[in-house]
Amino acid sequence: MTTKNIPTIYPVYLIYGPEEYLIHEGIQKLLNRTLSPKDKGLNLHFFSGEEHSGQEIVRTAQTLPMFSRYRFILVSEVDHMDEENVEILLKYIQNPCPTTCFVMSAQTLGFWKRHRAEIERMGKVVECIRLKGKALVSWLQNKMEEKGKTLSEDAAEYLIEVTGDHLYDLENALEKVFLSVGGKKAIELSDVEGITSEVKISTVFDLTQAISHQDLERALGILEKTVESKTISFKKEEESSKMDDPVPLLLSMMARQYRLIWRVKEMISSQRGVDGIAKDLRMSQWVVRNLIQQGKNFTESSLRESILKCHRTDLAIKRGRGPKELLMEKLVIDLCRPDNK
Repeated sequence: MTTKNIPTIYPVYLIYGPEEYLIHEGIQKLLNRTLSPKDKGLNLHFFSGEEHSGQEIVRTAQTLPMFSRYRFILVSEVDHMDEENVEILLKYIQNPCPTTCFVMSAQTLGFWKRHRAEIERMGKVVECIRLKGKALVSWLQNKMEEKGKTLSEDAAEYLIEVTGDHLYDLENALEKVFLSVGGKKAIELSDVEGITSEVKISTVFDLTQAISHQDLERALGILEKTVESKTISFKKEEESSKMDDPVPLLLSMMARQYRLIWRVKEMISSQRGVDGIAKDLRMSQWVVRNLIQQGKNFTESSLRESILKCHRTDLAIKRGRGPKELLMEKLVIDLCRPDNK
């Protein structure tokens, strides 16, 4: 039996970064390579860098495995360790036990930054960054391929837009899509639209959507919720951003949304395709399609007037011409008027 294709198991790993999903996935894959299910009972140990002492961790790491080739040690939150305990672990890392797979995880390097080269001499340092853009699309497509199906780029971009870029949420969305399409092998945009309908919709998009359909009740409801909660959702994946006064930013973002709708309308009239517009504006095709859809409810003159009304309201609020809540309500009512189209 050849062993040349079996991945090397290093005695020391440091896995860190802001993407918790990738950290956990990397640890799980490493654990599965190191210990069989029957070996885990006696040879798998979890420690917290914040709660456990360096001496206790090292003592366990230096213990020979029981009825197994390896012992697996996971020390989480090593970026929260004090310098004294870092030094204790560092001494072990400089001369690690060859029968122990010693894994440390963290969000940031912290004190370990200055010792990265020492860790890499004995093992491996892995950074897990947040996936964005094409890398995130590829991740979704690869995950669906693991399930035996293909996912189109449009469908992947749609899932990212409505679900966000948190991998745990996207994995759940993928599983929902997988179960919904049954035996279908090639998953397209039409297969995923509406499946994740319960996700949070961004404040600005929702508000301009309601206005574009002259849905005054819904538009005022979104405005009231935003002002009362003092939060604005920019993307579906992010927790709403809390602020003392959301109105100035809301006005700015509303004006920006109208400008984007206007620009997309101009680009469409110049015979630009969705793909070309998406590349020029650095947006997903799904977002461009929604801007095109919103634009059908506006003329260029009504968009220009909407932008001006946002700026006038902003100026009126800054000059104290009335309570900002009432001025914002008046703006939304004016924008929803039929003569604004």
